[in-house]
Amino acid sequence: MKFGVQLYNFRDALEKDFRGALREIAKLGFDGVEFAINFGNIEPEELAALLKELKLECAGTMFFKDALLDRENIAYQYNKLLDSPSVSFGDFCDFTVEWENIAAYSRTICDNAAFHGTVAAYHNHWLEFEKVDGVPALCKIAEKNDPDKFFFEPDVCWINRGGYDPAEFIRRYAGRIRQVHLKDIKVPDVVKETTELGNGIIDIKGAYAAAVEAGAKWVIYEQDESADPFVSAEKSLKYLNTLR
Repeated sequence: MKFGVQLYNFRDALEKDFRGALREIAKLGFDGVEFAINFGNIEPEELAALLKELKLECAGTMFFKDALLDRENIAYQYNKLLDSPSVSFGDFCDFTVEWENIAAYSRTICDNAAFHGTVAAYHNHWLEFEKVDGVPALCKIAEKNDPDKFFFEPDVCWINRGGYDPAEFIRRYAGRIRQVHLKDIKVPDVVKETTELGNGIIDIKGAYAAAVEAGAKWVIYEQDESADPFVSAEKSLKYLNTLR
């Protein structure tokens, strides 16, 4: 299992000096980084060379859905040249109303991803677990998509907030998960209370074990809020290393 870190954690530092921040992140010791929308205005070939120089792998590439709906979008070049395991996307809306529309545009994204030799992975928050006819909307969306094309990038913290067991969800969709977001939190419904791994209420050990069993390639540490994301990352990586 490889350990990645979500670059959203360092969004302020990256905004000020993308290359410099990435060099500092590389020193932390993670196997790779996952990009979230921001690619530093660096062309895909140059960014791939920079990662190679820093001895970092690409743990994932996340995009807005509109980019992925365009088959010719540069998103797919980033995915290919960075050797990302998937193109990830998500949504934030009333899933009890919009789930069929999301299922429909997801099929287009999945087909575009397949055309480019990769898979699309849905990254959840918590609203996806609102029920439609007694079934979580995210599961309904998955049912309307090809299981060979529609993958998941589960966020264990938000699965928990949605009222479900992260490890159970990961095992349910084993074989369709390449990356798992490991996120911990002290107060379930308060985003600002995200914390270092092992310091909150989420069963990180159970989720990690399920990810291993499910054949995931990456677990990716994400912490939405931190006073010092570099210090938090050091602490979380130290915790991750106890799980190997």
